[in-house]
Amino acid sequence: MIGKLRFVFQILRQRGLIFFWIYFRESVWFDLRNGTQTSSRVPKNEQQILSAGDEQDDGLLYVASFTSVTRDTTRIAHDLLGRDRFADAQFFDLGCGKGKVLFVYAQLHKGKFKHPAIGIEYDPGLAELAKANLAKTGLQDDITIVADSATNLKSYLTSDCGIIYLYNSFQGETLRTVLELLRDVPHVLIYVDPAEKRMLDDFGYQIRASHTGRYNGDTWLVATAGLDGHDAG
Repeated sequence: MIGKLRFVFQILRQRGLIFFWIYFRESVWFDLRNGTQTSSRVPKNEQQILSAGDEQDDGLLYVASFTSVTRDTTRIAHDLLGRDRFADAQFFDLGCGKGKVLFVYAQLHKGKFKHPAIGIEYDPGLAELAKANLAKTGLQDDITIVADSATNLKSYLTSDCGIIYLYNSFQGETLRTVLELLRDVPHVLIYVDPAEKRMLDDFGYQIRASHTGRYNGDTWLVATAGLDGHDAG
């Protein structure tokens, strides 16, 4: 509790009252309603990373997604895919941190998808926190959280279609490797704080929706790849 209060005062001092209100509405309120602990950031230097090399260099700090961003972008994915295709698509949060995106997705779309949502996190400590949070949500049948590299995502894919959520969790060669792996998987890509948006052109993505917000956390795009002929239209 003391650590969380210290973080709140730090936000007030550094970012001001407006950002604090947005942060409370979009992050803290979710935790208060669900009994979870997802809202506080985890700097990269406090993470315990499974692998070295490019992946260690390319990974970034953990920041919880805004609730409204997850809600709005997954609804766009639903509209793009249509009800039946959405039900068949498997949701992945790459760099899932403490699990918030998975929880919002599963709560919002419960009963609408056939495959468990997968959270992949390369910090085992964060993955354990996500599992502890999951136990408080009652969504254990809908979500699987694994401590692994995002480059192994196809090991967990049980559908022929995906919805990939990425909150600028990694950049550089790791991102390029992941996008290369997804070439043969029809999918919707939700990319929040899209720092390497230009890379999407190399992989033939079509940007279907985008929003430039006040902050990095509410700036996003939704793109598709390999879905020609399958979109809801």
